[in-house]
Amino acid sequence: EMSGIKMFMAGLGTETNTFSPIPTGYNSYAETSLYFGDATRHEPNLFGATVHRWREMAEANEDEVIESLCAFAQPAGPTVSSVYEAFRDRILDDLGKALPVDYVLLSMHGAMVAEGYDDCEGDLAARVRKIVGAETVIGMELDLHCHTTAAMTENCDVIITFKEYPHIDILDRAVELFEVCRRAAAGEIKPMISVYDTCMIDVFFTPVEPMKNFVAKITALEGRDGVLSVSVGHGFPWGDVPGMGTKVLVVTDDAREAGDRLAAELGH
Repeated sequence: EMSGIKMFMAGLGTETNTFSPIPTGYNSYAETSLYFGDATRHEPNLFGATVHRWREMAEANEDEVIESLCAFAQPAGPTVSSVYEAFRDRILDDLGKALPVDYVLLSMHGAMVAEGYDDCEGDLAARVRKIVGAETVIGMELDLHCHTTAAMTENCDVIITFKEYPHIDILDRAVELFEVCRRAAAGEIKPMISVYDTCMIDVFFTPVEPMKNFVAKITALEGRDGVLSVSVGHGFPWGDVPGMGTKVLVVTDDAREAGDRLAAELGH
């Protein structure tokens, strides 16, 4: 007996150093993590752990799960254009065949660049939105070394980044993204994303002060006063693209103005 709610999930990511002379090709994905719709039938690796957790949680809710591509490569230079397009189009093709879906969960990096595409995350999100329409919930989990662009925030309902660097909370954030998106798909909440650009480029370690306390502060804000999630996209300084930089992302329940104010306050 299914709940009648259908979830679609996929993963596609790499951290792109645009200054690197080593392009990221098909083999870079194949030797790191490349599954065509069956990642959850294999032992979870660092990159596939997120979709494993999403499937477990969706099935616990008796939701139907449609699983698409899960492809990740080690950090290097821009992904070869034809490789990115083939992976992206595989996801979009699977999505088109799965319609209608109630929510879409994407595990990405946030700093992926391909030849001809400065913003792979925004490109994929915009194309997913075109296929599913305005009502379907789209959520994205990102590494905190991400770029943040209008294409990403306008086409996703929820964006949540890791809070910790080193990355010890990937699965905690996967759970958080699932819960917010599932509640939105069920009509309980209406997530909205607010972004504040600090105009900073830096590297921030979270186990030490002052970031340690800042992460504790943003975590404490979540789950009250309409605040669903707070993330800091630290940015990836080695990606020479327009969306680069350190930004604060606040996801509220239908309270964008309050979210904008909080994001600015935290950014300052």
